[in-house]
Amino acid sequence: MRCLSQGFFRSQVVVLLTGIVFVAGSDLRGEDRVEVDQEIIGALIAKLNHGQYAVRENSKEKLLEIGSPAIPGLLRASKSASPEQRIRAVELLGTIRFSVIKREFTAMGKAAEEDLEVEHAMWVIALLLDPDLEEQSVTGRLDLVAAAVRKRIGAGVEPKALPPAEVVRALIGVLKEEFGLEGDEKSYDHPDNSSIHRVLTRRRGLPIILSEIAVAVARRLDLPIVGVPVPGRYMIKYDGSQAPGGKQSDLIINPYDGWKITTAAEIGRTVRFFDPREDLSASQPRATISRILRNMHNHAVMKRQRDLEGSIEQCLLLLVPAEQPVPQP
Repeated sequence: MRCLSQGFFRSQVVVLLTGIVFVAGSDLRGEDRVEVDQEIIGALIAKLNHGQYAVRENSKEKLLEIGSPAIPGLLRASKSASPEQRIRAVELLGTIRFSVIKREFTAMGKAAEEDLEVEHAMWVIALLLDPDLEEQSVTGRLDLVAAAVRKRIGAGVEPKALPPAEVVRALIGVLKEEFGLEGDEKSYDHPDNSSIHRVLTRRRGLPIILSEIAVAVARRLDLPIVGVPVPGRYMIKYDGSQAPGGKQSDLIINPYDGWKITTAAEIGRTVRFFDPREDLSASQPRATISRILRNMHNHAVMKRQRDLEGSIEQCLLLLVPAEQPVPQP
């Protein structure tokens, strides 16, 4: 099962057909389907500027029920010459967009650990900064990176059959040299560094995002590369237990430090309270997603982005139910 991308997890779908918008309810299998005509949406948006308060409020509630299909019209209304209509449209856009994010995190909170996907969750987190971002915009760029790694390895060569050191060199070479991904030392504490979309665009980011980009690319190549929750400096490793030809030593890579291959001993000399048995084990998806959110939250606090700060807090409460231990940033 792919969590957050099928069934309950995508709460609304829009299909344009002869001017009709079909809005699915909480399940994409066909339950609770209603039809909303584009003209009806337009009329409701027009009433956001009605002279009577009750009419404006009624239109607002109906547009909230419609949800995502109303976004194109609301975007146009957000540029209206009417201050009343413009303000209400902007408020509705924020509420509808965040409702999509909340539904995703509600689903994550209910999902089993093995059903969570960090890559998909990173796209959802990126929506906090770029609410109209299409998931394909992220997955498509990751596909391009994976294709570049395949090209560097050579036609007809199966990546997972290569010796770990050789395939890791190819992966690092593409991420570092061809795509220029590096740690952001100049603006480390900016929320942009926790958005996979903005990191791929700016080619700079936090250790955990750089690492999980590498993990997502490796997954496309069927390589046993996983994120490891080193305190203060998330890293990745090639899991030597899954190496071709039998078990080998793990290869640990520090993406933030120029994609340097390192060792447990070296990490222990620079990271306080480092426990290789725990901190070099594969990071669990919920802990990884929570760590990304907490990084963004910490940086939103530092930048005094109060709205973003509050939104992230709501997402964290949905992601990590009260009975579960809260992962540390």
